[in-house]
Amino acid sequence: MQRRIKRDFRRGGPKDFLSFNLNVRHSLTNNLNYPDSAWGASLALRQQHAEKVTALETAYRLASNGDRILIRERDKLMEELILILDEMASFLEALSTRNPDALYTTGFSIAQERRNHRRTRLPLTSPLDFMVTNTGEPRKAVASASSAPGAYNHEIHINTKDPAVETDWFHKSMFPDAKNMVLENLNTGNTFFRMRHHGPDGPGPWSSITSVLIT
Repeated sequence: MQRRIKRDFRRGGPKDFLSFNLNVRHSLTNNLNYPDSAWGASLALRQQHAEKVTALETAYRLASNGDRILIRERDKLMEELILILDEMASFLEALSTRNPDALYTTGFSIAQERRNHRRTRLPLTSPLDFMVTNTGEPRKAVASASSAPGAYNHEIHINTKDPAVETDWFHKSMFPDAKNMVLENLNTGNTFFRMRHHGPDGPGPWSSITSVLIT
């Protein structure tokens, strides 16, 4: 059985959505399956989620009086949280490849999908057109690549030291769209990047390494 996070957080009203997010925040706080060290550079994503949930608690309470402006502010926070939840779900799935049961501790709803052994999956291939461009904005770059059949998210590692030393590489972020991968809060200077696709059976091979001067 393959385990995936359900993207059912898009359904339901504001009350259910707030309750769901409170549960996710609580479940991921001090979670031994997903310690801070495992989140790497994506730790800011979890922190951003926690802050938005706190803001939604206040917005939900204020909007209960029916004020249209306050309702719009509440709904805007809900839309922002959906984007964050999407990215968190992809990251947690990739992080749980070796221990899929850990997904049950995240607060997300989990689906079990029976593998069809009669169908042959093509192995994920290395991204051949992976590229990174300096946007001209401070500490920011944009990466892009073609997707691959069977890939459902895409991971980027960065290295500011020696690309030949594996331990110098570290996880930067996971993206659902390979064509527009925005990289922020980068260190200035020459930086190396590599990318790989993730599919139902885990990650594929790394792309070639590319380097960009970050300003």
